[in-house]
Amino acid sequence: MSKREIYPNAPIVLVALEVRHSLGDPLDVRAVSKIATLLSDVLPLRSETQETSIVFTSGSAPEPSQPAVVQRWTSRDKRTAMTVRPEAIVVETTDYERYESLRELVGKVLKARSVTARGVGVERIGLRYIDEIRVPPDNGDTSTSWNEWVHPSLLGPRDVFSASGLTPSEHQGIALFQAGEDQVLALRYGPRKGYAVDPTLELRRPMLPPPDSPFFLIDIDSFWQPSGIWPEMDVETVLECIDRLHVPVREVFESLITDQLRKEVLRDE
Repeated sequence: MSKREIYPNAPIVLVALEVRHSLGDPLDVRAVSKIATLLSDVLPLRSETQETSIVFTSGSAPEPSQPAVVQRWTSRDKRTAMTVRPEAIVVETTDYERYESLRELVGKVLKARSVTARGVGVERIGLRYIDEIRVPPDNGDTSTSWNEWVHPSLLGPRDVFSASGLTPSEHQGIALFQAGEDQVLALRYGPRKGYAVDPTLELRRPMLPPPDSPFFLIDIDSFWQPSGIWPEMDVETVLECIDRLHVPVREVFESLITDQLRKEVLRDE
């Protein structure tokens, strides 16, 4: 059992896993029924939609492609979902507690999907954590000073224009880190207002704060893209890749927050 600390007030609002692969055959009725049976204990609610993308070709106006059927399975509380597109499998949850539980769910999803996805090549595997860090407002004000809560490197050029009387009200940053062979970690960050992840009918968020409340975004996308041959989508191989992608995520997050945030907000001591 992992000894990682589970914060009572963890700021994670969404965890998403995407396995992007070569174009596969559409799910037929038998395949849909098989997947529904295998996932009935965790994702019993099924829906079906059609998505149309825009195709751009040189020298001509963009044209819509043929609609693709998208199958979706969700939990009964609508906080966890699996989406199957012709070129990808996506697992999303707003009910994240620990990585081991997510991995178990992903294993079930991959095994269910592998029944009808034999032979496809994996193009990209991504594991994404989106955090909305929210702290008590300063003296009842709606604006928040983030000096005491996040690493100074995330706060941008706050003092560059101070001589001109300019005060930065918002900034966004992105940084890319090489984490291994064909493995990259993308970090997006910055102060925002509202929500980084909006609630939808398909994926709910409980206990929403006011829509104009400030938060600090930490968005970590750890992904792998093969530089050579696309491997076949094997369940154990994909799970091993996800394990490697997960390793730096917690370390990066912990390095970006302060002890004060841990004590006063995440642990609520």
